[in-house]
Formats: sequence, structure tokens, C-alpha cells
Amino acid sequence: MGEGGTAQTKTGRRTLIAPRHPLTLVTRESRPLTLTASNSCLLLQDVHAPFTDPEHGWLARRVARKVLTREFEEYFELLAVISGNIPKVLGAARRMEMGVVYASLGYRDDDVSEFQRATGWLWDLGGGDGGYLPAWEPLEHELVLPKPGWSALSNPAFASYLAENGLTNVVVLGAMLEFGINQTCLELSDRGIGSLVVSDAVAALTRAGQDYMSANIAHGLIKLRTTGEVLDLFDVVEKQGAVLI
Repeated sequence: MGEGGTAQTKTGRRTLIAPRHPLTLVTRESRPLTLTASNSCLLLQDVHAPFTDPEHGWLARRVARKVLTREFEEYFELLAVISGNIPKVLGAARRMEMGVVYASLGYRDDDVSEFQRATGWLWDLGGGDGGYLPAWEPLEHELVLPKPGWSALSNPAFASYLAENGLTNVVVLGAMLEFGINQTCLELSDRGIGSLVVSDAVAALTRAGQDYMSANIAHGLIKLRTTGEVLDLFDVVEKQGAVLI
């Protein structure tokens, strides 16, 4: 039996053990987030073709070539879920005129990072690797940033965007929950910026990873809500101007 892991019952069934968070017993209560259309932005992270195109994306093609479909079936199942939820949140954010930012692992203008060289993920976002599914393509005026590393903040332009617009909250959607999204949220928290992760509009590589990250990422300035809950929160913002989370 492990903390935050699984335990086997007498009937042989395995059950998920809720992780313990003892540090919160001796720390101050984290402040709530005050969400408005002007102090927040929507971040779509790593929703570009390499990670999210289930047929022609880099990951899908590599998985098929190496006969690893079984290993990645949970990821593609999770992608199918978020593919229906991302457009709902994106559409609602646009209706309330919240800023929208796309941050994708890759490069432009031959500016390849050491991280990309090390992983071999040499994706030119100026070409097909920078494509998006039609349901969540960026609009012409929306900020589209290449990421040289896992975090959206690995591109200094994102930090500049947050500072210049006085943003204190980021609503997060996308893929690679346990890697890039987790890193982004932790770094935002270090800067005193709150994150609202839409739990069923983000995808980890496995269901176990999804459950583990969902149980552990929500602390301090990082909040977790479902698509339905976020749409309700956005509705309150539209009607009342702000909502406390």
C-alpha cells in the first residue's frame, strides 16, 4: 500500500487511495481567485497537431510505427473527451472577450532549443506541426507562442503578456497534463498568479496519471474545476462581472 497509490482488498479488487496533504495543516489557507474577463486569460497548451491529431499527428504516427497502440490507448481516449470540452470553454471565453493564448512545444524561424534537440521533437510551428483541429483553431488576433520547453513560461513573451495586461489568473486547457501543464501551473504559482485547470479539458498520458495529477495539482493558487463548473463560473462573470473561486 502506498500513499496516493492503490490497495488490494480481500476480494482482489484494487481501490484508489486518496493522497494525504499534511502540509496544509500548518500553512495559511490559500486565497481564493477573483476571476474576471479582464484579469484572466485562457491558455491552450500543447493542443497543436503533434500531440492532439489522433491520425496524422507526430505522436499518433510514431505510436503506430512502433506498434505501441495498446500503451497509448488511454491517452487517445482522454483526447476524445477533451476534444468535446475544449471548444465549449474556448467559445465561452471568446464570448466574454477573455484573452486567449496558445502555447505549443516547438520552434519558429529555426530557433530550436536544447530541450527540443535532446528530445528530438523538432517541430516547426510555421508548418504542419503548428496546425490545430478546426474546433479550436486560433483567431487571427490571438497570441500564438512557440515553447522551447515544457512550461508556457519558457517563452518570455508569455510572462510579458501577463504583466502588460495585468493578468492575475490563467484558465488552462490542453494536453500533456503531467508534464507541460503541471510545470506551467507551478511556475505561475511561484509568480503569485492563479491557475484554474479545467479537469476534463486536459489530458495526461494515462488515466492513472490523470487521477494522480488531478488529486495533487490543486493546491495553493492552483484550482481544479470541470468544464460544466467553469462554464457556470463564466456565466456568473458575464452577468455580475466577477466570481470568487
